[in-house]
Amino acid sequence: MKLKRILAVVMVAVLAYFGSSAILDKLQARELKKTFGEGYSFDDNAVSTNEHEHLILLVGVDKNSDSDNNDDFTRTDTIMLMKANTETGKIDILSIPRDSRVKIREEFDKVNHAHAFGGIELTMQTLRNFLGLDIDYYVQVNYKAVENIIDALGGVDFDVPEGVSIDVGRLKIREGMNHFDGQHALWYLRTRKIYVNGDIGRVKAQQGFVKAMVDQIVDKSKKINLMTFITNYLKYVKTNLPMPIMMDLANNVKVFSSDKVSTYMVPGHEQTIYATSYYIPDFEKTLKLVDRHFKDFKLKNWDKSKAGFEKEHEENTGSLKPNPPVENQAPANPPSYNSNPNNETYYYYEPEPEHQYYEPSYENTEDTSKQEPQEDSKPSEPAPEAPQENTVEKADTSDIDE
Repeated sequence: MKLKRILAVVMVAVLAYFGSSAILDKLQARELKKTFGEGYSFDDNAVSTNEHEHLILLVGVDKNSDSDNNDDFTRTDTIMLMKANTETGKIDILSIPRDSRVKIREEFDKVNHAHAFGGIELTMQTLRNFLGLDIDYYVQVNYKAVENIIDALGGVDFDVPEGVSIDVGRLKIREGMNHFDGQHALWYLRTRKIYVNGDIGRVKAQQGFVKAMVDQIVDKSKKINLMTFITNYLKYVKTNLPMPIMMDLANNVKVFSSDKVSTYMVPGHEQTIYATSYYIPDFEKTLKLVDRHFKDFKLKNWDKSKAGFEKEHEENTGSLKPNPPVENQAPANPPSYNSNPNNETYYYYEPEPEHQYYEPSYENTEDTSKQEPQEDSKPSEPAPEAPQENTVEKADTSDIDE
């Protein structure tokens, strides 16, 4: 009896890892239908597949506590699509800005609202429709998970492009190499106000930090069993990744390195529509980017109408006009997003140039009277003089530097 039990366990383990394609397909179909509903069909799946290449949605949600690990119906703060090849070690990461204006169900809204409306399921479906990609798997973390995982890695060494000061914890981070523990990394990765272009600057910082984490994970894998590490920290994440994919990533982690990581961002520009700030994607450039770097995961039966491309171009252009000039408030009866009374043919309204890192000057200026007050300064009070010793070189970075 004991021998039969052992053989049964071994058989289950072998099937779970290698699997007959029929069994795995049925199990996968069952799980994916839980995610996308009964309308999900493998007929729409990627044009071609590579068993050593995986497409995974990485989502960070706007929640601090991991007490119940229930992060449904909160907004997503970070959205990244990662393609990882366990043979070549190549990683491609596409970031979708949180304020991107996309079609959620039948309405246009910020992409990070999809999670608040319908959890990870609606987020994945929205991105499948928007990008036309076969996004089946996700890894979702909250802030506490990020902090704990970075601490478990022993911290992360990251070359900061520009020195910054963060109000939370009165943290000052100098330009150059810094060692971040979990808490300091969280403060740095969450802050948007330190960049002139807000969330876009933060997205670029997050991409750079992820590249640094890749090297740290590879280094950690030389000292511990990475599969054991993943198992121990699964409690901090929510994922539908099958065990075979996890094991493929863990067993081949040594082929990855930061110099094999390429990062991209959905092209577009910022636009205020009726007092609400959006990031307007450039759909044509986005499609070209997808074709260039993610073509093997394109849905076979996808068309632009699912993302609202044609409708957005032809019918909804009136919604992209500047705000009405009445005290920055929307009119009592704003035009419908589904109307275009003047039959206008334009789509973008004076697109802004491509975003770059904000490069502030840290040199003291002689004339401080012309400095603009900070956001929380009272208009009637003059701007305070800049301290003569406030330079990056002399900033207190003892909290995080080694």
